[in-house]
Amino acid sequence: MVRIGIDIRGGDHAPSAVLEGIKKVANQLGQKTQLHLYGLEQDFADLSEDFVFHPCTDAIAMDEHPVRAMQQKPNSTLLRGMQDLASAKIDSFASAGHSGALMVAAMQMLGLYDGLSRPAVVSIFPKLNGGRTVVLDVGINVDAKDEQFLEFARLGKAYAQSVLSLNSPKVALLNTGSEASKGNLQYQRVYKLLQEQEPSFVGNAEARDLFSLEADVLVCDGFTGNMLLKQTESFFSLSRELGLKNEFLELLNYESYGASPILGVKGKVLLAHGASGPEAIKNMILSAESFASANFAEQISTSTTI
Repeated sequence: MVRIGIDIRGGDHAPSAVLEGIKKVANQLGQKTQLHLYGLEQDFADLSEDFVFHPCTDAIAMDEHPVRAMQQKPNSTLLRGMQDLASAKIDSFASAGHSGALMVAAMQMLGLYDGLSRPAVVSIFPKLNGGRTVVLDVGINVDAKDEQFLEFARLGKAYAQSVLSLNSPKVALLNTGSEASKGNLQYQRVYKLLQEQEPSFVGNAEARDLFSLEADVLVCDGFTGNMLLKQTESFFSLSRELGLKNEFLELLNYESYGASPILGVKGKVLLAHGASGPEAIKNMILSAESFASANFAEQISTSTTI
């Protein structure tokens, strides 16, 4: 049995978008997948009895202070779901809600794998040849330390192996040029660090080559990664405004991916875009199902020691 927890009250368009997304995905889940829904009592009225309902009394709003909200709303949908994940009552938990609260809850309730100092958020980018690239960090660690890039490589490789089924993923550093001397002083140091301590490191990669990379894992600090992610979203929006239609361009739509896993915490947590509509929620749930079934813990424990 694969048990997936969903925060019904998470997101700018919750609960309506989440409820519609749940209905859209119901017939696409595996026979042994069970949805655990965390919402207010009234949210369950129009849902079938095939789901497991967890009535809560509160929801954390998108503009609340994360730590204060956790202290004042212990029976909120987000915290109840995270508590059940921590106690192994569910196998994964996904929300389009307050990213800060979800991150703090994950750190406090789940803890980190040995050898890691911080979690990271991963995003998946398509390749023109049909492959995919794991990019991290894309938002949390905006002032990443040199050693954290090694952690990103470790996390990215474990995700590529367990979720994307890649046997020997290669790692590259997102930089301003392919030469070892490129980038600011930190990125020059990180290049040497990866070269010395990461066997799968293949060198620098430029943003213009994002969709045709040799590497399977692309590491960068959270500030740079978030800029790359937002620029890609902007490019997709521009293509739609210009009326451009192409099968590959559709792969750049964030709604196609649904959610980004928070890697490094001892539990499978996924964060979706706050503006997620029903299609994004549907794919968030499918991502949560895939991640719940992956042997990520095994891969991270056997990956390169930091």
